[in-house]
Amino acid sequence: MPTATALMPPDIDFDSKEPWAADSELIIPVESTQVLIHESAAILGAQAFLNIARLPYTVKERKNATEISPNHKLPVLRCGAYVVSELEGIVQLAQAKGVTLSDYLNASEKADLRAYMSLVHNVLGNALLFFAWNDNDVYENYTKFRAGAAYNYPLRVIMPWHTRRKVLTQLKTLNWTERTSEEVYHEVETCLTALSERLGELDFFFGESPTELDALVFGYLFTMITTPLPNRQLGNLVKHSPNLVKFCQHVEKEYFSQSI
Repeated sequence: MPTATALMPPDIDFDSKEPWAADSELIIPVESTQVLIHESAAILGAQAFLNIARLPYTVKERKNATEISPNHKLPVLRCGAYVVSELEGIVQLAQAKGVTLSDYLNASEKADLRAYMSLVHNVLGNALLFFAWNDNDVYENYTKFRAGAAYNYPLRVIMPWHTRRKVLTQLKTLNWTERTSEEVYHEVETCLTALSERLGELDFFFGESPTELDALVFGYLFTMITTPLPNRQLGNLVKHSPNLVKFCQHVEKEYFSQSI
């Protein structure tokens, strides 16, 4: 069993009297030219949650999506008077509006949910950051162009360099920059094995109904399967667990009306 760590942002005083805004917008960077692999995972996880919860929203592409975000993290949700970011912020806002996916879980199961969400963030999240920013080939051929696409010269050159330095500092603090690619693949494989064992033959991680964990995991796994870098090795690791692939197919079919 993975160990739980705190993931939720500080509590925000949301007004629970106001219903979920029907014209809510999920704001993302321009998908064809800007979105990075770790951002894609975050965006898909948020979309999965909103679709499962049947909360209305439209996707809006903005070149300055990161600047709109309260903490410069993606995706960004504008719902009525509130602007929140990342899956955790969106989940917290939905809970304030009386919408939650995991109310049916008992206390032990809720602790398990938090622990597995922490595992996914700490392993798969850092692994995608590692390959996007620490792997020189990926950075030179993919990341720096997308990270600079929203800017004119010279910011087109400066901003990817600045972001890379910041991300590498974060990864170094977590002892990820000293790892080899093979060590990171091993970390990912261990995490996927834990998720596969937890899922077993179930449709979702806690039975017949999806939770926030299912939304989070779908975002990462679908992105890893469909993004051809580096060398498709991340996707191949997912495919070693047929039940995880089946899980992704099931979520896509049930909760995304059109092909992603």
